[in-house]
Amino acid sequence: MKTIMMAACAALALSSCGGRKTEAPPADAPAALKAIADDYLAAELKVYPFAVVYAGVGDVVNEDYAAMEDNSPETLARLQRIEDELYARLMKLGAAGFAGADWVLYETLKESLEAGKDVRVCQQPLWSVNHMSGWQNSFPQVAAAQPVDTAVKRGLALARWRQFPGYLEQDIENLRAGLAAGYSVPKRVVARVIAQLDAIIAAPAQESPFLSFAATAQDDDKFSAAIKKLAEEEIAPAILAYRDFLRDEYMPKARDALSISAIPDGAACYEALLRQYHTASIGGKATFERGRATVSANTTAVIARGEAMFGESDFGAILQRVKDAPGNRFASEGDLVAFTRAFVPTTREKVAPFFSKLPAQELAVEPFPDFLKGTGQSSRYETTPASEGAATYRINTDEWATQTKGEAEIVAVHEGWPGHHLQIATAYAVEGLHPVTRLIGSTAFIEGWARYAEGLAEEAGLYANGYGEITRRAWPARGMVVDPGMHLYGWTNEQAAAFLIASGRFDQNSVDTALDRIAVIPGQLTAYDTGGLEIAALRGEALKRLGARFDIQAFHDRVLENGAVPLAALRQHVEEWIAAEEAKG
Repeated sequence: MKTIMMAACAALALSSCGGRKTEAPPADAPAALKAIADDYLAAELKVYPFAVVYAGVGDVVNEDYAAMEDNSPETLARLQRIEDELYARLMKLGAAGFAGADWVLYETLKESLEAGKDVRVCQQPLWSVNHMSGWQNSFPQVAAAQPVDTAVKRGLALARWRQFPGYLEQDIENLRAGLAAGYSVPKRVVARVIAQLDAIIAAPAQESPFLSFAATAQDDDKFSAAIKKLAEEEIAPAILAYRDFLRDEYMPKARDALSISAIPDGAACYEALLRQYHTASIGGKATFERGRATVSANTTAVIARGEAMFGESDFGAILQRVKDAPGNRFASEGDLVAFTRAFVPTTREKVAPFFSKLPAQELAVEPFPDFLKGTGQSSRYETTPASEGAATYRINTDEWATQTKGEAEIVAVHEGWPGHHLQIATAYAVEGLHPVTRLIGSTAFIEGWARYAEGLAEEAGLYANGYGEITRRAWPARGMVVDPGMHLYGWTNEQAAAFLIASGRFDQNSVDTALDRIAVIPGQLTAYDTGGLEIAALRGEALKRLGARFDIQAFHDRVLENGAVPLAALRQHVEEWIAAEEAKG
C-alpha cells in the first residue's frame, strides 16, 4: 500500500519528493544559505523572543532577557515582509546539491517559509484566545527560566516584565479588531481561559506565575520591593482587565460553533494549517480517508486481541473489559504520578537495544501547577538545554480517577522514552545543524515519531498485561478523522463526541476537553498519525528491501540524525540510505 507521502508526491509533484539532486552547489551557496538562516532566526526572535525558552535552545542562541513578545500589527506585518524577502533569496539558490547539514537547513527553511505564507490567510493574531498554549499558560515557563543571579540580570528581568501589561493591552486591541472582522474562538474555549485567569487572580499578586523568578533573589530588598510594586500595581491589574474584557466584551460576541468554518476563509485556513503541521501538501481529504482506513485496521486488530484475551469480539465491550480490569486503575492523583515516575527509568532501559546510542539527559515527571489543573491541558514535553538539567514530562492528572495504567504507560512513552524526550534530546545533540532547525521543526515528524514510539514500546515489552497493546490501537488515527470531520465535513459536536467516545479513551466528561482542543488548534491532531504512519511505512519499506540485512539501530539513526525535518525530506533521506545499503550487495 502506498503511504500518504508517496501518494502526495505523485498527486502534487512535490519537488522535494523526487530524490536529492547531485550537482555541486555554487561555491558561495552554503555561506549564502547560512546568511539567510541567520537573518530568519534574528527576525523571528525579535518578534518571538520567548521561543528560545519554548524550544530549549538557550545553549545555542543568545537570549535577550529583557525582550517581550511583540504582538503589534505593525511588527507582524514587517516580519511578513522580511520572510518574503528571505524566501526570494532562498529561491535564487535553488536546491543545488546541498548536502548534510546544509541540505537539512535548506529543506527546513523552504518548507517553513512556504507554509508560513500560506497560513497568513488565518489571521491568527485576531483570534489568539487559547486555553492550550495562550500567554497565560506559556509565559510562566519563560518566567521560571528567567535568570536573576546578578544585578544586571535582575534589571533585565524587571525591564522584560514591565512590558507585559502592554502586551496584554495590544492583545485586547487585536481581539477587538478580530471581532469586528468576524474572527473569534468558541465560547467554550473563552470560558476555559477565563477559568485559568480566575485562578491566577485569586492568588496573591506576588505569587504570580509571571514573576516566579523573584523567589530566587529574595535577599535583594530593592529588587523584592520593585517586584512587589510591579506585581500589585501593574501586572495584577492588567490580568484583571484582560479577564474582564474576555468575560464582559468578548464572550458575548464569541462564536458558538467549534468548527473553523465559522471564521472568514475558514476552509482555506484549515488547509493551510494542515500544510504547516504536516510539512507536506497532503490536504484534508487525503488525511480524512487515510485516517478512516487506519481506524478500520486498528479496530480489527483490537478485536483480534480482545478475542484472545477475553473471548470477546465486540469492540466497545473489549475496551470496557480493559478499563474494568483489576489493577488497571489508580487510587489517587499521587498514585498516577508515582507510577509514572517509576515507569520512566524502565522505559529507558528496555528501549536501549533499539538504538545505537541514547541521550544522557534525564527526564523529570511533574504535574501541572494548580492554576492550570482542570482547564483542559494535555500532557506535554518541555525542553531544557541538557547543560541546564533534566527535561520535563508535564503530566496531566485531571482524569486520574478514570485513567487506566495502560493509558498512562502509553502517554509516558509518547512524551519520554522512546518518544519526544529521546527524539528531541538526540536532535539537540547533533553537531553542525543550524539553530533555526531546532525552532521550526516539523510537527508531523515530532509527533509522528512519538506515535511511532508507542508501537516501538510494545516491541520492547513495556506494556504490562496486554492492556496497553489494546488501548494504543483503539485511539490512533481517530484524530485524522474527527479533526477534518469537524472542520471540513460539517460534523456536529454530537457526531464528533460519539466518534471519540467509541475509542474508549474518553467519557462524556472528558470528551468536551478533546473537542475544545480540536477547536482551538485546528489540524494539529492530524499530525501525529500522519507522521507516525510515514515513519512506520519507511521502516516497512526498508525491511522489505533489505531483508536480513535490515538493522533497526541503523534505521533509527537515519530517521533521527537530522532532527525534525519535513516529511518529504525524511523520505528522501531514508530511501537514499536504503538504496545505499542495497548497493552493498
